[in-house]
Amino acid sequence: MTDSLLRRAQHSLAPLQRRDLDAAIALARRDPVAHVVPLMHLETARGSGIMTGSLWGVRRRSGLHSSLVGLVWNGANLSAVLPEGDDEDQDSLRAEVAAGAIARLTRPAALVGPADVTLDLWGRVEPWWGPAREVRARQVSMAIDHEPRRVAGIDASGLDLEAVRRATLDDYDLLLPACVHMFIGEVGYDPMRHGRAGYEERLRYLVRAGRSYVQMGVVDGTRQVVFKAEVGALGGDVAQLQGVWVHPDLRGRGLARAGLGAVIDAVRVQLAPTVSLYVNDFNPVAIRAYDAVGFREVGTFATVML
Repeated sequence: MTDSLLRRAQHSLAPLQRRDLDAAIALARRDPVAHVVPLMHLETARGSGIMTGSLWGVRRRSGLHSSLVGLVWNGANLSAVLPEGDDEDQDSLRAEVAAGAIARLTRPAALVGPADVTLDLWGRVEPWWGPAREVRARQVSMAIDHEPRRVAGIDASGLDLEAVRRATLDDYDLLLPACVHMFIGEVGYDPMRHGRAGYEERLRYLVRAGRSYVQMGVVDGTRQVVFKAEVGALGGDVAQLQGVWVHPDLRGRGLARAGLGAVIDAVRVQLAPTVSLYVNDFNPVAIRAYDAVGFREVGTFATVML
């Protein structure tokens, strides 16, 4: 079935070529907040001159010519940059991209990206790649490109708080348990039991790259991480925050809002002028914290965990 679809297709899914990088970056930059992950890898490829096998181009054939109309990043997760809409042409394009993905791509750990495209693709590949472990169909995409609001009312009693700063490898032994706790709560499994080496390598990379931010404090007489966040993706002048976390015994004191404000200030100076994130719609406490410091809603994401 897949092969016959590919033979009739007007669109092809094939490894992205170096000559297509500028066109691909232009496509993704139409919405850099939504497509920060593909942009990060495209910009890395352009800067290094090394093409990764995880970047795929979607081309539309017209006679003897073809044009780039979309792209797919298929690394640990799959993120697609495709035209939005529900007309016949877009339906045909998505059907052919899904057929190409089934035939040519490895099954990712998750599909992540703008909800319209992500959920549509999932519906088409589910018979081959399913079942999903979890579908988060509505995640609020938010961004801020100005100074954060200063929020009062932080309860720091008994904490002896240090300032929010970039983490260093000296912080690693305290940072790792906080990251694991966040990951289990967010993703649903322990990365130290499944993929520990890759997880630790990723965290060390973010620390070395200056993309991990941490706040230390004394909790019950012990110096611990009280707040942390990472810039998990960086591209198109956008820094996407991931892994925002507050020590579970200290929640409700305003540490998230204060920490976010400090991180936004630092990231906008050090990494990118726009800071983004996405959050599950069933987490109103986090949404209120993001809104309080000045994030605005700019779209809807979806995540399909496989």
